[in-house]
Amino acid sequence: MKTISIAVVVLIAIWIGALHANAADFYVAANGSDDWSGKLAEPTGSDGPFATLERARDAVRALKAQRAGQDIVVQIRGGHYRLRETVVFGLEDSGAGDSTVTYEAYPGEKPVFSSDVEIAGWKRLEDALPFLPTAAEGHVWVTDVPKLNGPHRRFFTLYDTAGRLPRARSKGFLPVEPKASSKTRLHFPSGALRNWPNLEDVEIVVRPHHAWIVNILPLASVNTAKRIATTTVPATYAMDELHFLKGTDSVWVENVIDALDEPGEWVLNTTEGRLYLWPRVEGPPEGITAPRLREYIRVEGRIDTEGPTDTPVRNLIFRGLTITRGESYRVAEDDKGLQHDWEMHDKANALVRLRGAENCVVEQCHFVQSGGGAIRVDLLGRNNRIQGNHIEHIGTTGVLLCGYGPGTKDVNHHNLVFNNHIHHVGEIYSHAPGVMVWQSGENRVANNLIHNTPYAGIIVSGVMTDFFSKRGNGRELVRTIRWHEVGRGQGRGKRTLEQVRPFLHSHDNLVEYNEIHHAMERLGDGNGIYIRGCGAGNVIRRNYIHHLLSSVALQSAIRTDGGQRDTLIAENLVYRCTSQGIQVKLNNRVENNIIADVIEPIHNDEKRPAVYLKLREGPMTGGVIRRNILYHPGTSAVFYDQGRNPRLPAAWAKEADTDYNLYFCVGDPQLSETVLNTTKRDGIDAHSLAVDPLFVDPANGDFRLQPDSPALKLGIVSIDLSQIGLRDKPKHP
Repeated sequence: MKTISIAVVVLIAIWIGALHANAADFYVAANGSDDWSGKLAEPTGSDGPFATLERARDAVRALKAQRAGQDIVVQIRGGHYRLRETVVFGLEDSGAGDSTVTYEAYPGEKPVFSSDVEIAGWKRLEDALPFLPTAAEGHVWVTDVPKLNGPHRRFFTLYDTAGRLPRARSKGFLPVEPKASSKTRLHFPSGALRNWPNLEDVEIVVRPHHAWIVNILPLASVNTAKRIATTTVPATYAMDELHFLKGTDSVWVENVIDALDEPGEWVLNTTEGRLYLWPRVEGPPEGITAPRLREYIRVEGRIDTEGPTDTPVRNLIFRGLTITRGESYRVAEDDKGLQHDWEMHDKANALVRLRGAENCVVEQCHFVQSGGGAIRVDLLGRNNRIQGNHIEHIGTTGVLLCGYGPGTKDVNHHNLVFNNHIHHVGEIYSHAPGVMVWQSGENRVANNLIHNTPYAGIIVSGVMTDFFSKRGNGRELVRTIRWHEVGRGQGRGKRTLEQVRPFLHSHDNLVEYNEIHHAMERLGDGNGIYIRGCGAGNVIRRNYIHHLLSSVALQSAIRTDGGQRDTLIAENLVYRCTSQGIQVKLNNRVENNIIADVIEPIHNDEKRPAVYLKLREGPMTGGVIRRNILYHPGTSAVFYDQGRNPRLPAAWAKEADTDYNLYFCVGDPQLSETVLNTTKRDGIDAHSLAVDPLFVDPANGDFRLQPDSPALKLGIVSIDLSQIGLRDKPKHP
């Protein structure tokens, strides 16, 4: 029996080994060779795995001809793979029929893709360097700059073994003479700028007029006598002081030796061909690298940008890859900006880009420490799945679904963004959100955990009606409009929402079960979830938005912005968010939400009241405000803020179907009664109550309703937090 048992064990081991050997059709390994067959997971001396993803892709093309309609798998061994060029997958790389082609991590191993080049030859800076801050003397090292791509020596991000290094950055300052400023002209205070000899390397970072946008602009000229600087590309808005945050420093200078005053900072001087660095740790710099590429993997269909039909790549799967250390981007003269230039249309600024893709998958990948975005789906993008990824410490947007601009070509839809952990995005362009959906419809954005963002968590956006009548060819939105399909009529005359709605493709999106916290950490006038310029049928439901703790005013947990109609906001829990709970306009519906513990904001050094529902645009005919709980733990709050503009009506709540709500101010129950009596005098809230909703443990964030809660009698449904957020931990390597 013992002999038989041993034999069985041996046979099972051989069978398992054979199974494992046949787990993939091809293998890639850091110690492989592109001259080998790629069919072995380990080198044998004369054969073994491929060395590059490109070689595996080409081998798959040949295999497909022999095995039409069958699934193909490429497994990539652990190790570091440095890309010199973007790996492009075209129509010939599609899975045939319903079959798939998968590029995945070898089980239990971590393949890491980067494009960085090591920078060596460091010498301590011994000579005096004009304008170098005293604090940096004796700490700065210098080396010659390598050519990363052909003749190019310029780069915008630099890395050490710990991650991305900050560029030298000056102290912030306020623009002066704001009325004389423009999109390309900045009036600066004395001493803030000088006419550097390598001016083409110098950039200003500016928040132009509005609190919701950051531009990085190269300098064209500096006139120190007149204190006027010009930029090579225009800012999004005039470079004057911030409109709602007057007194806030809104401009600073980067990449100048004058600002090299802290460990980790660096300055690139392409005129000299030299790189200066104050390392994070004492001693000669080690492991310093600069990236070659912004875009690592591109799935590229046959794109006819002006015509009606594209052909997508189909059925590709990328699983378990770690992708890191990509380059940042800069706005170009001919770029087409999305709303407020939060992103650029059809631009190669993400590590993985699906541009003309259908039924493709990016899952269980780790995007970390990079200067651009993580994933974007451009132009034609249908039925793709972005799921189970971990996205952290990147320069711009986590996930972007970006269709065609307004027109008849509606081909970006039915995508899934599910169960992704997204945090610390927007580390270079701080307006970048965790997830953005633009001119893309019928998508599901669900069960994502998004936190620690400088601006919004999720943005659903399109093109506002007034941009269809803008004169000129401005970068923001106007250039995205497909005028040959929309029609110009008599010039670009003013159009109504009904006229442009057929061209607004961000419709019928479902944003649900997401958890968002610690958003809005740096900028102002933003939101946990934001929607504007979209079509009808968008639903924002069962999201948990909490701890938006910035003291800056002008933010909301959920916001429908100017002109947005036909949106449902339902069964969301908003807890401990500064300034405003939900901002609603026009005929949108706000149903069965819990808004608890809105925090008083500070605006221009003055404390403002906490606002639970902010109404800012009417008429609200057809809108709904029903079965919501507004719960304030303190003594003073504004449950409805309907504005003070004398030119506008101030009773929008009674234009909507407003009833069956529950108001309660813990510190002053009489305030709740006063609010309710006021609304009843306006003819609304006939069945609403001003009583304690009897939450299970509101002091500790448990807003389940007790069995005897009066809210249940109003038809209010308890919100199940167990279904919100990550369904399971993303299985990134």
